[in-house]
Amino acid sequence: MTLFIALAIALAVSALISVLIVVTRRFHGRFTYDSHIGVQKLHRCPTPRVGSLAILGGAMAGGAVLAGQAQADLWYLLAAAVPAMVVGFLEDVTKRVGVKMRLVATFVSGLMFCLLSGYYIHRVDIPGADLLLSVPLFAVLFTTFAVAGIAHAINIIDGVNGLSAGTALVILGGFAMVASQTGDGAMLGVCVVMAGAIGGFFLLNFPAGRLFMGDAGAYLIGLTLAGIAVALPLRNAELSPLIGLLALAYPVVETLISALRRTLRADTSPSQADRLHLHSLFYRSRARQLANYLGEPRLRAPLTSMAMWLLVMLSVWLMVIGAESSSVILLGLALVAMVYLAIYRRVALLRPRDTRERQVA
Repeated sequence: MTLFIALAIALAVSALISVLIVVTRRFHGRFTYDSHIGVQKLHRCPTPRVGSLAILGGAMAGGAVLAGQAQADLWYLLAAAVPAMVVGFLEDVTKRVGVKMRLVATFVSGLMFCLLSGYYIHRVDIPGADLLLSVPLFAVLFTTFAVAGIAHAINIIDGVNGLSAGTALVILGGFAMVASQTGDGAMLGVCVVMAGAIGGFFLLNFPAGRLFMGDAGAYLIGLTLAGIAVALPLRNAELSPLIGLLALAYPVVETLISALRRTLRADTSPSQADRLHLHSLFYRSRARQLANYLGEPRLRAPLTSMAMWLLVMLSVWLMVIGAESSSVILLGLALVAMVYLAIYRRVALLRPRDTRERQVA
């Protein structure tokens, strides 16, 4: 009953704050609107990008209902996210915070997670790597890098209505199932509250895209997911330490492929935005074809998100069924990566030449 109440409160508070942000946008829009100008932008109309306030408010309200270890676990996750959220929020309202500053902020948040929780990755069941991770300092630095990387990975896929939020909800559902199976009630409580907080925002974000989470929201969600991914197997020794990597395979693979693509191109850098992400290409090819067939161009963004969710569902399903075997997890990760690359190659061949096209949000 406590989990249900926490879920309901987190959902209600998040939805209420989301609605308030949208209905009062004319008062704060000059600060909070997301610009529709940018090579990676797919929307045409300025939209508030401070949905992070709703997610954070819902998480805090729902967390207040939790008790004992569950509440403590949620508080250290939220506290660790503060540096990244603050810098991300400044970017959301000023649009002037550089990439390096945001990278530093997420690394600080990753380090704070290790220090506040006491959790850090000390094994990955890979020969050689485990030897290095047996050194505490290296393990902490590796965990910091991994947590920060996930935060940026969630931000990278935040390009279509509902994609990041929906992805997070699916992943949280998978983590909740694993936590329930292992009897980890505290981590189950964290997953439930975060799902409620993200769910309330999701109602305004999908399918119409009336509110965006912004960098602050993406960092909050990414850091929380990364924290759960690290903590869950450390608290339950029967689980593979790689379950988080498989659950988060879609944003991780997207980030790695994007960095590699930009590095190999002579005229770009790994930090430079482009419109060649899988969701961007799918939006301009398959989603466009299907939306035109249905006679409703506005469905392109929702169709894109739903298609990407199928890839997330595959990785999460493989994570749940293979949670106790690192071999199964690695095979699942290879399968997801191959499916991603196959889809990417297919939609890349279909992308239109006109890259100036915009979404009607």
